[in-house]
Amino acid sequence: MPDMLAIISKAVFEKEAAGRAPGDVHPIDRYRSASKHLEPLRAGGRLFLFTVRPPSESLWLVAVLEGLRFEDGEWRAPPNRIPITDVTALIPRIRFESGKGIQAAKGALGMSLQTPRALAAGDVALLLETVGDIPAGVVDTPRINLTAHDAQGPLPCLCRRCLARSGERAEAGGMSFLRTRVEAEGRTLFYWLPEELQPDTERVAKSVQNVLAARLRSTG
Repeated sequence: MPDMLAIISKAVFEKEAAGRAPGDVHPIDRYRSASKHLEPLRAGGRLFLFTVRPPSESLWLVAVLEGLRFEDGEWRAPPNRIPITDVTALIPRIRFESGKGIQAAKGALGMSLQTPRALAAGDVALLLETVGDIPAGVVDTPRINLTAHDAQGPLPCLCRRCLARSGERAEAGGMSFLRTRVEAEGRTLFYWLPEELQPDTERVAKSVQNVLAARLRSTG
């Protein structure tokens, strides 16, 4: 259940957010895309929306959408409330879940970000830190990672200390796995999902989330 990056084209931004600049809030409440790359959002996560601005290819974080639902070919959410922020300086530091950074030839930054992709936890922390003062309740505060430390298992450990080194994918026993998470009661549980079950990500996540929520209530 990763946080995702998606791009708003220059034309769309100038039509829907005309005159807005860093420091202004663009109250966007939807992202019009049925891209298969955004499917992980069905199990939760946030959508970080960016645009590239001329003349020097500045990268602006335009909005963060939470509480997403997919309806009529678009992702809908409560209106964004964070300010537009110039995050150009972060380009060399963003690595995505894949571990690969932003690689774009001069003049092609927007094109290089056309495909939505999962942000790493470190990317999200950098972005939110750069945004600065965020109104209370607008973006979730970091959730407690309940995943226990496991140094002996065949797959990378997903506890709080090891998470940043775990990667988005892993292999063990001849099988491929995808790093996944669910959230409940302000807690997060990370787990490895067999890649062959990817079409059932939403169903599996809902089942795990229900079990997690029930356990938290019983021990709360």
